[in-house]
Amino acid sequence: MAFDISVNLEYMFHEAGDRLEDRIATAAQAGFTKVEMFTTAGRDVPSLARALADNGAEMLTMVVDPRTRLIDPETHAGFRDLFTKAAQDAVALGCRRLVVGSGPGAPYMKRAVQLRIVADAVAGVVSIAEDHGLTIILEAVNTRVDHPGVLFSQTVDAVDVIRHVGSPRVRLLYDIYHSIAEGEDVQQMLAQYAPLIEHVQVADLPGRGEPGSGTVDWAAMLTLLRQVGYVGAIGVECSPTCAPTAEALRHFSGLCRL
Repeated sequence: MAFDISVNLEYMFHEAGDRLEDRIATAAQAGFTKVEMFTTAGRDVPSLARALADNGAEMLTMVVDPRTRLIDPETHAGFRDLFTKAAQDAVALGCRRLVVGSGPGAPYMKRAVQLRIVADAVAGVVSIAEDHGLTIILEAVNTRVDHPGVLFSQTVDAVDVIRHVGSPRVRLLYDIYHSIAEGEDVQQMLAQYAPLIEHVQVADLPGRGEPGSGTVDWAAMLTLLRQVGYVGAIGVECSPTCAPTAEALRHFSGLCRL
């Protein structure tokens, strides 16, 4: 089974300039019509919507501000406001998935307590997701290289919150790069959590370059995804080691078409 690729516009297609609208056009011209971004803060949402429509592109995921420290109940009202605005912008851009992270953890609190508090925050925005037809996808990110101090450092952390909330609107974003960087066994993670996975993201190690630039066996990884029945797009969230971005993605694109 072939996989579609989605490309993160924050990391990639920088050769098109600073505007995401221009990156959308360049990505689409190279055959990548599924795209992802971080937040809409400081960006012209109607202009982005026009760029997507003009280029036949689809915004696959967006991020709710990941800096909110959700282990602090005092942040939950503000998080709800941020989520509401992100949901409105997502609908305007035709995006159906909002990525939520945990923000920083606290070494002085029991992990289970922290996860329960984060689950309360997530449960508090499920109705907003339902009203807007959105899926919340929780992402664990590595603490060893990129995100020291974050609470969701292991896949099981996000899974714990998903199961505690218990809503079909809350699912898992499984990032193979972060998982490997954190020392997890990808085969084991997929075997355990495949039914919860809404979206998969990738980059190579070391260096977070494009798949094929490092040491990961991507043919084997794609085989694992097929074996567990994953049929969604694969989001590439990397810093390309060469330009243009389409050339950097040529090898992985070929593997995904097999």
